[in-house]
Amino acid sequence: MVKDCMQSEVVSVTVPGTRDDVLQVMAEKQMNGLPVVKKGSKTLVGIVTRTDLLKKADENQLALLMVRDPVTVAPSTKIEKAAEIMIENNFRRLPVVSKGELVGMISVPDIIGEILENKKEYQSESIAKYIQRQVISVWDQTPLPLSYMIMEMAGRNSLVIVGAGGGVSGLITVSDYLRLSEVTIEDNVSDTYSGEGSNVDWAWTSKDFLIVTKKLLKLPNVPVANVMTQNMISVSEVTTVAECVSTLRKNEIDQAPVLSAAGNLIGMIEDRDLLKLVLTE
Repeated sequence: MVKDCMQSEVVSVTVPGTRDDVLQVMAEKQMNGLPVVKKGSKTLVGIVTRTDLLKKADENQLALLMVRDPVTVAPSTKIEKAAEIMIENNFRRLPVVSKGELVGMISVPDIIGEILENKKEYQSESIAKYIQRQVISVWDQTPLPLSYMIMEMAGRNSLVIVGAGGGVSGLITVSDYLRLSEVTIEDNVSDTYSGEGSNVDWAWTSKDFLIVTKKLLKLPNVPVANVMTQNMISVSEVTTVAECVSTLRKNEIDQAPVLSAAGNLIGMIEDRDLLKLVLTE
């Protein structure tokens, strides 16, 4: 059941609230999505993600930014049912509600950790048939703004970075682009900010976010090699399902490059690819 692996300690934001309130919590807790509850209660009224903030760049009120009446599960819901909902809706997390109140959150890592990591059959089965063999990659000297454009056009949330010889040099994800664009915006705000308090970095305006929303990211015009993740976590084609799940969860990542014995890139593995295995249990 969901209650067996859900996260009971839930970070949330409240309505009435603002964009800045959400950004503050996201920054402090390093989270990309948050449940929204009524002030002074645990009554769930919505979900807000970074994507919601970017889509509605001119809106400041949380009540108009959030997704209302989100899909939820109960503590007694079967884990397989929760996994099915996530797969069908392309969700990474679901609020857990009991008697109208938020009591937990369950995510893709929670489910695959509970079902797959300790199952005997997955301690011997390799990830080979679950690997995404089509990988979008760019040269490590590609200008950062251009690499973002390539990722957007490909409809992916990450790029593998390769060197001149074709070997894998690093990885960059959509979260990295947002972080890098935010650094530029923070610098600009810090230069002109005249308000009180020390928390200047997160005192952003809708105008700043509008730039991000329209894909005119204020990204530094540097080679992607300058900002990519170099010490990336990778797995091999013979890595077992259980080992892969453990690696992803331990390092708090949702995907990893798959390398051959010679160190050549042969694909990518995402935790959502493995989530489908839960439905076969």
